[in-house]
Parts: sequence; C-alpha cells; structure tokens
Amino acid sequence: MRHRLIWILLALWAVAVAMSVVAMQEPPMGDGFTRGLNRITGFLQFQALALLIGIGILALRGRVENVWLRRLMLVPVLLALALLLGIATVFLYVSMVPP
Repeated sequence: MRHRLIWILLALWAVAVAMSVVAMQEPPMGDGFTRGLNRITGFLQFQALALLIGIGILALRGRVENVWLRRLMLVPVLLALALLLGIATVFLYVSMVPP
C-alpha cells in the first residue's frame, strides 16, 4: 500500500512539472510591462505544487526499505533546490553585472 502511494505521488509530481513546462508555452497576454507574466506565474504555480508534492514524498522516505526507491524519492526535492539555486544565480548575476 505504501509503495503504491509513493508511485502515485511521484506520478503527480511528474505531471505538475510537465504542466509547468506546458504553462511556459502559452501565448503571452497583456500589454506593456505585464505582457507575458501569465506564463511566468503559471510556471511558478505548477513548480510550487511540485515542491509541495516533493516535500510529501520526502516525508515518506524514511518508511521505505528499497535503496533505489529511497534515492528516487530524493529527486523531486533536489530538482526544486536546483531550480531555486538557478533562479538565485540569475538574480545575483544580473545585480552584479554593470548596465
């Protein structure tokens, strides 16, 4: 029963990540400064959902005996941390480069 729940959560996480990629393919809406913000907010909303699912998967990690499944359960949180690190790196780079 526990393994089925883990696989369901991993599938939901994969769907949330895929939907964030689909959200970036939407045509930009709005005028002027706000043009295209719908794509960014859609991406970030689905990534936030994927992070919440990933935290739920991480909470169940201690109850699994399979080593490979325990390692697989780290992937959602590690990818979310990589995304946050990438965004922070871009902000830091933009703030340090002279105009």
